[in-house]
Amino acid sequence: MNNKLLIVLLLILIVSQAIIDEQVIDFYSDIISKVYDNGLRYRFPKNAFEHCATEKPKKYGSYDFVIIGAGAGGSVSANRLTEVPYWNVLLLEAGQYGNILTDIPDMFYPIQFTHYNWAYNSTPQKTACLGLVNRVCLYPRGKGVGGSSLINGLVYARGHKSDFDKWAKAAGNERWGYNKVLEYFKKSEHFVHRDPDAPYEPKFHGHGGYLNVEYHLYRSPHLNVFLDAHKEIGLDIVDYNANRLGASPSQLNTFHGTRLHNAKAFLYPINKRSNLNILTGSYVTRIILDTNVNPPVAVGVEFSHNGHNYYVEAKKEVILAAGVFGSPQILMLSGIGPRKHLQDVGIKVVKDLEVGTTLRDNPTFFGLSFSTNYTEPIRPLKDYVKQFLNGIGPLTVPASNQGIGFYESSYTRGTGVPDIELMLIPANSSNILSQRSFGLTDQTYEDVWKYVNATQTFTVYVVDLHSQSIGSVKLKSKNPYEYPLINSNFLSDPQNRDINTLYEGIQLVLKMSQTKAFRSIDAKLQPGFLRACKQYRHFSRDYWYCALRQLTINLYHPLGTCPMGTNPKKGAVVNYELKVFGIENLRVADASVFPFTLAGHPNTPTVMVGEQLADLIKFTHKGSSGLWDYFL
Repeated sequence: MNNKLLIVLLLILIVSQAIIDEQVIDFYSDIISKVYDNGLRYRFPKNAFEHCATEKPKKYGSYDFVIIGAGAGGSVSANRLTEVPYWNVLLLEAGQYGNILTDIPDMFYPIQFTHYNWAYNSTPQKTACLGLVNRVCLYPRGKGVGGSSLINGLVYARGHKSDFDKWAKAAGNERWGYNKVLEYFKKSEHFVHRDPDAPYEPKFHGHGGYLNVEYHLYRSPHLNVFLDAHKEIGLDIVDYNANRLGASPSQLNTFHGTRLHNAKAFLYPINKRSNLNILTGSYVTRIILDTNVNPPVAVGVEFSHNGHNYYVEAKKEVILAAGVFGSPQILMLSGIGPRKHLQDVGIKVVKDLEVGTTLRDNPTFFGLSFSTNYTEPIRPLKDYVKQFLNGIGPLTVPASNQGIGFYESSYTRGTGVPDIELMLIPANSSNILSQRSFGLTDQTYEDVWKYVNATQTFTVYVVDLHSQSIGSVKLKSKNPYEYPLINSNFLSDPQNRDINTLYEGIQLVLKMSQTKAFRSIDAKLQPGFLRACKQYRHFSRDYWYCALRQLTINLYHPLGTCPMGTNPKKGAVVNYELKVFGIENLRVADASVFPFTLAGHPNTPTVMVGEQLADLIKFTHKGSSGLWDYFL
């Protein structure tokens, strides 16, 4: 081939690739624009009637294990159990697989206005969420293969070592203590230290696991100011997953800037395993219990699929991983729950347990914004898409949550145990869906965000990590397609620890605002005066306590509705082996088993729960021929 012909061919190849790249960029830009427009019109579901089927159930088949829910716990459990080649597993999921939009981390808000969101709501509240429409807290929950990791903020924050040592005491077993759970965290993780300026302690991280963890690129100047302010007031820049107090750029579950939801991490790599069947569009209505024996035994699952009802036999165990609302709902529909409540809705009681009576979350104040003299440039959407396709830029960070920090409160001072979390949201993080995403009334939105200059304003979220307030999840009726009744009950603890902790978090941010770092960009607290608190002097203590009631909502971290413990008479639903008390062959593996809130974000500990469950099951059935080859 002569040189001229080679040059011509290379030019043709370059031009062709440029055309293809431009087509890809146009495609992404088009769907991003459309999904925002869709979000303004989208109507949230009020129930699960779309899955309703009324015919008599037909047998679907028999499996060794039936897993309900393909979120963090279910995805990991399915992966690890099918490592045993002669076990067959059915994974039932009500939603569908993710798509291109779920792969883009900053579609965090618009993806909530799609079928990937169950879109639960709380009952009207009395102590928090008062600035929201009808005083209702919104509860986006992921519906699809990957669960809530399809729509969450992707922050990789495990919790503090003290949380797990406390968990071990609650469970009565050291396998839930920090030294043991750290092994599981590292087993799942593959840490990529792609920001050399970000803190990193290798001994606390894993390599070679399914779950990628990385820092985003590149930093906003607002993040750098936030970190510099810490140094000025004597706080450290740390790897917070090494049990340190201080701040850092956010560690995220992304892979080269794309969303790594739990299904992409744990299910997609094993989709060729012949002993795993993932059945989407499958809505579970109850667990089939054999009550002719004592104790009762879980023997199967009933579910609807494509307009038909089915039941499937579980030869070994049923694993419930339907999430903090779905798991208690399914248990109660199956006759496992508080006796009086089940009787009130007309369900025969099989086992009297405190299912759904201890809903917890991380109450979060969203009302701190600062104007600055730095203007974040607004680029054409195509430029952001180009950056995303190269693994960098604003589309790689959900809701632009670039910074995160953990701090003591007066309740934990001197212990090293974080009680407060701050999250830094740089400029250009708000969008046309912000009001709908938070559920704000027109008045609240106008008071706080409507008139700010989004290109110059950053926000700091204040999080109460160890909330004392307790809510509940109850059945609306015995109809399995009705959504449950969710009472958040934030800021209701009688000692007022939760609201006091959040107020201390506000004061910490205000202290940072006096630093040279903040002054270098002329950062000033936005007026944002809430008319609901007009009777108080602006930014006085009484004003902040009023504002906290208005703008404290959930961080989408619900947990604890089927808590682990040693004594069902004291509220425990599962034991340290994740087994439901008083029921054979039934375990729970999701965030509902957390006995209390953690100083972290629930997705990562839920992955750990799934890892633990698989090993516990392998140990239970280790007598099976040849199983030692696959155990631990």
